[in-house]
Amino acid sequence: MFHVRPGAAPWINGHAGELPLKLEATYKQVAGPPPPDFGPYKLRVESDLRNLIDSECSEKDLQAFLEKHPCLIPGAWTPGTKSGHYPLHQAVITQPSLNGAECKRPDFMWLSTHSGAWYAALVEIERPSKHIFNQDGTPSSQFCQARNQLAEWRTWFNDPTNVSLFVEDYGVPDTWRRMRQQDLHLILIFGRRREFEGNPRLSRHRGSLLTGPNEELMSFDRLEANASLCDAITVRLAGKGQYRVLHVPETFALTPHRAEDLLPIEGWEGAIDANPAIADKRKEFLKQRIAYWKHWAENDNNRFFDGRSSRE
Repeated sequence: MFHVRPGAAPWINGHAGELPLKLEATYKQVAGPPPPDFGPYKLRVESDLRNLIDSECSEKDLQAFLEKHPCLIPGAWTPGTKSGHYPLHQAVITQPSLNGAECKRPDFMWLSTHSGAWYAALVEIERPSKHIFNQDGTPSSQFCQARNQLAEWRTWFNDPTNVSLFVEDYGVPDTWRRMRQQDLHLILIFGRRREFEGNPRLSRHRGSLLTGPNEELMSFDRLEANASLCDAITVRLAGKGQYRVLHVPETFALTPHRAEDLLPIEGWEGAIDANPAIADKRKEFLKQRIAYWKHWAENDNNRFFDGRSSRE
C-alpha cells in the first residue's frame, strides 16, 4: 500500500537508468450532499447527554444513547499519549463477548494501537445516580462491584489461550499481532463530579480507587463529543472477524483511506436508513458510495492515495 503525504508529488523514482514511475489513484471521488458540521452536532448531543444523566436515567437508556453517538465514548485511542492511529474500523463494539468468560460483558470496546502495543479498551458504565462513596467516605458496595468487573476482565486477558481466542473472534490484524504486544485499557464511568467536587479528602481518595495499569475512573460529567471520531460507528460482533453496524451518526463520511475498514462490516443500508437525522439524499449517496468503496477495496491492489483525498 502506498501513501503520499498531502501536497507531495504522486510519483516515485525507479531503479537507476529507468524513467520515474508515476503512480495514479485508481479511485474516483464524488461530491455529494455533505454531512452536517460537527460543531452544532456536538452542542446538541452533549446537551442531550446532560439532560439524560440529570434525569437519573437507567443504564439501559444510557447505553442506547451512547450507541447512537459513539463520539462520546472514551477509549478510542491508546492510553497516555494519543496515538496517531484511528481505532480498528473506526468502530466501537457494543457489549462485546469474551469467549468462555463467566463475568459480565463490557458495555463497549474499542481496539486501538500504537507502534509498540495494541489495546482492547473495555468500557464499563453504571447508572449515573450511583454513588462512589458511602456517607462515611468509604467506597460503596456498588462501586466495589463495578471495580471488580475490571479485575475479572484483566484476569481473563491474563490467559494467553483467551487472548488467542479474542484475536480470532475480533479479527485483530496480523500486523498488530506480529509487531506489537497486547495490552488492556480499562475505563470505568461511574458517578457525578458533584459527589467529590469541593471535598479535598474525597477527591484524593477517589484518585487512588483504581490503581491498576492503564485503568481510568471517569465521571459522567467528563464525557464530551470528540470531533476526531466524527466518522465513528457502532457495531456488534457477527462472526469471526465480522461485524454488523448498528448505528451510523449523521456526521459520518467516507474517505479512500478507510475503504478497507468497510469490508468486514455488513448492515450499512439498514443502519443508515434507521437514522432520521440523515437527509434522504445523503442516505442514498452514502449507500451508493459504500458499495463503490467496498468494491474498490476488494478488487484493486493499487492502494495509492494522492494528497487530494477528501471526505465524502
